[in-house]
Amino acid sequence: MPFDTRIGNGARSLNGELRRIFMEDGAQPCAVGVVGAGIVGVALAFLLSRRGFVVTLLDRDAPGRAGPSFGNAGHIAGSEIFPISSPGILGTAIRMLVDPNAPLKIDPFYAPRLAPWLYRFYLSGRQRAYQKATEALTLLSAKALRSTKALLAEAGLGNMVRHAPALYLYESRHSLESAIPNWRAKLEHGHSFTVIADRRDLAELEPSLSREFVGAILSDDWGAVTDPYDVVTNLFQAAIGSGVEYRRASVEEIHPAEHIITVKGEGQAFSFDKIVIACGANTPLLARQIGDHLPIEAEGGYNYTYPASGLELNHPLILADRGIAATSLSCGLRVGGLAVFAGLNSEPKQAYFDRIEKIAERTFPHLCTQGGKPWSGLRPSTPDSVPVISRSARAKGIFYSAGHGHCGLSWAAASAEIMLELLRGNQQAGQPFAIDRFERPG
Repeated sequence: MPFDTRIGNGARSLNGELRRIFMEDGAQPCAVGVVGAGIVGVALAFLLSRRGFVVTLLDRDAPGRAGPSFGNAGHIAGSEIFPISSPGILGTAIRMLVDPNAPLKIDPFYAPRLAPWLYRFYLSGRQRAYQKATEALTLLSAKALRSTKALLAEAGLGNMVRHAPALYLYESRHSLESAIPNWRAKLEHGHSFTVIADRRDLAELEPSLSREFVGAILSDDWGAVTDPYDVVTNLFQAAIGSGVEYRRASVEEIHPAEHIITVKGEGQAFSFDKIVIACGANTPLLARQIGDHLPIEAEGGYNYTYPASGLELNHPLILADRGIAATSLSCGLRVGGLAVFAGLNSEPKQAYFDRIEKIAERTFPHLCTQGGKPWSGLRPSTPDSVPVISRSARAKGIFYSAGHGHCGLSWAAASAEIMLELLRGNQQAGQPFAIDRFERPG
């Protein structure tokens, strides 16, 4: 979808009109810069503009083009309440690293630089830290589908999201039975599920699946969108229509002062009352200028989209034993996953694309792979799986919304609601997601 950079001119006029109206009422509108035009930043920009803020959205790339906002699975994960790091994670991680079929991959040349993050990841699996992270993720997941539906409906895009129970697929009785305690724990948090223990029942639910899956768990608290990229681009257009100004520029410097924050990049300078940095895996680079340390790592994901798949899935699918997701989108069948830690500047590896394609062909025996489109992007991942939705610990007027990992689409709307409260001055809003948790003992 082409973007006309001239769109900012009309938005500037509307922003100016908003300022005039506020000044006539004797109130000064709050000018907010949102850095990052992925789903998290675009959702926030739209919501803020609808709630009376004067908003400028900045990104070096066209909205939704860079990162996982373009190529994610399109799931709204309503029951993802447990962090990846859990008690006993060390043994699990070691087994995954030596298993060539496991989704976790760490580039040995990057491992030394990843070591501090991995240590935090290990500490996040201790019982107290694990419980805190679970509480935070439960708050987000409870709002995931409801908030997404509400935001898109307000933007006139309600037809782009639907309630869609997800099927978690298991390849052995052992893996299915081992998963039951985890699902019972989710039940205690209000998430319902149904066990599908018969292959024939599973075949009725998803006829296109191979017979290698012995059973499944149906999670009711999920949703799906028609196409994640379409969601971002249409929400962006709604934001522009609501008065958001869009500037295509790479933000290189941030200079906080007492009452104003100046952002510089590519020979341009912009001034705001407050800014929200929401640029995914790149967020720590800007945070470092301010003196904030955000332990957010770039986690590579890979997928294939098959526009002529010949298949139509009835549910969002999660291949639980392989860390792979599959969804029918308006652009085709998308199959993808993996968790590759190789750094922010790493190049995609063909071997990982090949692996995704082999899994797709094995999972769907009648899949037509002709015209399949590969994609790779970097998810912003925190050690405790909890995003940072927080004011800066070092500078007044600077905020962060980043580190959403695999759930940027799922949590974007809920994160925007939390950030709205923070920007309004609610000191308690977002406490479980605050940046200072990385400075407190777990």
